[in-house]
Amino acid sequence: MPRPRAFRLLVPDAPLHGRTDGDVYSTAALERRARAASAMREVRPGLQLPSLISSCDGSIDTVLFAFPKYGVEDRDLAAAYQSVIAALRVGTRFLVVHHRGGYESIAGWFTGAGHPADNVTYVPMPDYVSFTDWAEDGYVALTDTADGSAYLMEPWEFLRAGDALIADAVADYSAIEAAQAPLIFQGGNCLIGPGLWLLGKDYFADSLELLYGSRAPVDIPTGVDPDRFVRQVFADYVDAQRELIVVGTGKAIPVRDYYGTREGENYFLEIAGNGAGTFQPIFHIDMFLTVLGSNADGQCDVLVGSPRLADERLGTSSPFALDEVYDAIARDLAGAGLTVHRNPLVHRATPGRSLTVAELKQIASEPGDEPLQVAVEELVSAGASDATAVTVCAWHHVTWNNCLVENSETHGKHVYLPTFGHGANSDLKPLDDQMKGTLESFGYTVHLLGDFNKFARRQGVVHCIKKYLDRGN
Repeated sequence: MPRPRAFRLLVPDAPLHGRTDGDVYSTAALERRARAASAMREVRPGLQLPSLISSCDGSIDTVLFAFPKYGVEDRDLAAAYQSVIAALRVGTRFLVVHHRGGYESIAGWFTGAGHPADNVTYVPMPDYVSFTDWAEDGYVALTDTADGSAYLMEPWEFLRAGDALIADAVADYSAIEAAQAPLIFQGGNCLIGPGLWLLGKDYFADSLELLYGSRAPVDIPTGVDPDRFVRQVFADYVDAQRELIVVGTGKAIPVRDYYGTREGENYFLEIAGNGAGTFQPIFHIDMFLTVLGSNADGQCDVLVGSPRLADERLGTSSPFALDEVYDAIARDLAGAGLTVHRNPLVHRATPGRSLTVAELKQIASEPGDEPLQVAVEELVSAGASDATAVTVCAWHHVTWNNCLVENSETHGKHVYLPTFGHGANSDLKPLDDQMKGTLESFGYTVHLLGDFNKFARRQGVVHCIKKYLDRGN
């Protein structure tokens, strides 16, 4: 992914608080410092029988949201939050992390949707704490089936803004305990189905790197296969009973951060790698996979996004979409015994500011921005001079896979689906309708949510802004 400084210079109007913030280190020195600091933190004892909260099975009984002041004050973000609150069944319980200054507005969202005040627990944070609305990521939610206790299990390090403070704050206001595992993961890179859970390969690789480090929090026993040992640590701290399936490619994905392109007399700087992972087409698997649960054959249904299907429907071309990577992952999941279905996923560019080649050269002159230098050289090779104007295009993912799924014996089958066919993106309305029909064909009642385009430009959607804390029947 592009370095934050260069990205902000190139796309100054890009939405703040992206879901990828903190996923990469700006300098090697900062990376070493972060790892050294985290190595001094105490390891909490493992659980007896940890079991992750399902991504699909059971009624959605308790949900965690995090509503920072920037989201409360932004009309588009607030409207999307409210569409989710209004769609969720009355009787659902909520834990709501919020800045103190936003309490009155947020409380009105819940009462306006008919949720009883007693069903909402508010977790206030000082207005100076810079947490984000991506409530899914800073931990995984699980129960210890040995005694029924509930946990937010945090990774060894989590560098996005002040989100690492959320689990401890929730523990102060609930019966949920905050704990820490000697592993690297984020909630959005985990999906939990019947008898299995999926983990994106990027964080499995990061966990291996952590344990190979000079100040690793745990020691790999002599003679033990490192891959097997990391799986055992995940079983000890995250889920002891489900099969772990690692999702990703065998080799690093050959996508660059930047490309310099020409169409006729027009020149473009394509920021194509924003949101891509190392072994995953998107940095979190919940952006391109949806676990639907068991089918009549006893296998797990899973939807896998396909940019090719979106291009066919829209009559567009997405040259940096990595179709072959999605296809390979779909084949791998089918080989692992899941029943795979495909659905459209859009990779879309937003044209932004115009800069001259000379200005791009200046931005690319900083150490660490060599990938940008390569793209500038491509522009020059294509015929651009220092005075040539270049349009910056930042690519992002528009995904319906990032939805909420509920398979309940008591309340039925429901999907809470983000929509994107609004305003300047009205061309996506047919895909909203197609996804609704696809999910209805699986027997779901589909609840269409509000406009999530502004979230998508930040590389997240609705699954990213909540955390399932408890599921019922």
